[in-house]
Amino acid sequence: MLDHTSRFIGAFTGLAVGDAFGYPCREMTFEQICARFEKRGCLRLAISGKTGTALFADTTQMSLFTTDGILWAALTQNDEGINYSEYVFYAYQMWLYTQTRTVAGDEYTWLFDKNANPYRSKLLKTKGMYRNRYPTSANVDMLARMRGQAYGKINAPLNKLWDTGAIKRVLAAGLFFNYDTQLAFRAGADFSAITHGSPISYLSSGFYCAVIAGLVNNKSFDEAIAAAVEILQMYQGHENVLHVIKQVQTYLDDKHMSPIAAISHIGTDDHAAQALGIALFSAALFEDSFENAIRLSVNHDGRSDVCGALCGGLLGAYHGREFIPKKWLAKMSYIRLIEDIAISLAEVSYFDEGEEDIPDGEFAVSDTDYDSIESLDITEELKPIDPYAEANADDTVELPEPQSLDSIKL
Repeated sequence: MLDHTSRFIGAFTGLAVGDAFGYPCREMTFEQICARFEKRGCLRLAISGKTGTALFADTTQMSLFTTDGILWAALTQNDEGINYSEYVFYAYQMWLYTQTRTVAGDEYTWLFDKNANPYRSKLLKTKGMYRNRYPTSANVDMLARMRGQAYGKINAPLNKLWDTGAIKRVLAAGLFFNYDTQLAFRAGADFSAITHGSPISYLSSGFYCAVIAGLVNNKSFDEAIAAAVEILQMYQGHENVLHVIKQVQTYLDDKHMSPIAAISHIGTDDHAAQALGIALFSAALFEDSFENAIRLSVNHDGRSDVCGALCGGLLGAYHGREFIPKKWLAKMSYIRLIEDIAISLAEVSYFDEGEEDIPDGEFAVSDTDYDSIESLDITEELKPIDPYAEANADDTVELPEPQSLDSIKL
């Protein structure tokens, strides 16, 4: 049986690869994707002309910051219990700073003061985390308003947002709380509700984390989905999410419907439950082929980057790091940092089987493995910048030349 550390690494690297695969076609229809790439769609990673690597979007960035919040909370020992959502919220304020050079208020400047905040985030020292990768406007706008820790909660929602801005960042909750599927579900929902108040959003996020927890513990896709459905039905407002999941289960059993037709019926709007459905359908249908699953998950009218990332996270959690194609991992930017964060999360996580060995040597990561910032000083006045400006020059991609690739029945 695979060890948990391999599954953690697989989940994070799978998410990053799926995110990068869908990044250049994230706002295109399937017709536009086919016109820009190949006749059957986007079939391989697009590479940055400047860096020579595949670039991930804000899905990977925010997933890493969610993990940072969990790591910070897990390393904080006290007798009163730990509010993981609070630490994840602080981590999101750090992410907001990397994208806008500002935070919601002066009360958060202590986060960047090494004397006031003993936690040392590797992400804040990594130049690549400061690059603008088309952050979801809802995440930026909501986090920028949250003065005095007034973040959203399931029982005190701030809005009715149901887009994919929250579900794409909660992978770490399913991994860290893998030993208790109900807890994994609740943590994913809580982290989502920080910015997104619709049950469609936070229950989709919770469902995704519950499935991740099941897959990490060697359940099949059918078993993991069935267990998550039982938990989902305990929550008020679950009907819309359950409808999508029932569609997924029906189409997985229908041998006559084409995959593309099934995805069009699941839905391709910027909608959390639909993105969840596309990712689950793609991963479960092609559970033994990462490449085919990712290709299916990004080639449609919906949010290609989010669906690809969610699909990659599922398959990585199920099969472990060796399942992610090495030819794609070799092209990824900041892959060593991503692996390092995954290992750090495994080190502080609890597993039913007891302690397990954490790999060293091959996976030992130092600051020299990624661009590092020596120190961070934001004592000067925080000044907002436009978070929706065009991506940096080195984020432009060269489209791959058409070539013959293994066929996927689209």
